[in-house]
Amino acid sequence: MYKFLSVAFFAFFLGTAPVLAGDVDDAEEQTRIARDMVKALQAYAVYKMGQYDEAFERYCELADRGNSQGILNVANMYAAGLGTEKDLEKAFEWYLRAAEKGEVIGMEAVADAYREGLGVAQSSSKADHWQAQARVARQK
Repeated sequence: MYKFLSVAFFAFFLGTAPVLAGDVDDAEEQTRIARDMVKALQAYAVYKMGQYDEAFERYCELADRGNSQGILNVANMYAAGLGTEKDLEKAFEWYLRAAEKGEVIGMEAVADAYREGLGVAQSSSKADHWQAQARVARQK
């Protein structure tokens, strides 16, 4: 029994060790990421229940904080007209934000938009550029 208590006691103090300054920033970042993951899952659940207006609002909140999943879903909802009016120009703007953050899905959507002229002036050279960027990003 004493061996169990000493192991439990030791484990308790390991888990409550002093936090160094660099660790605080890492811990805050991990907390922010965890909160964003929970918010994204909640938004997805609302979306799957067909409550598109609420899902759109939740994804916008994430997107405004720079969350890539939020940005891509706002773009998708603008493109499909779910929870908001269909607006291919706004969809393109959000896809471009994702692409510029290095998101492959965003890069491919931007390439497709340029290729087809969806929400942006058609441009084969810009489409090729973004498709090449997506290929490079996928290889990483």
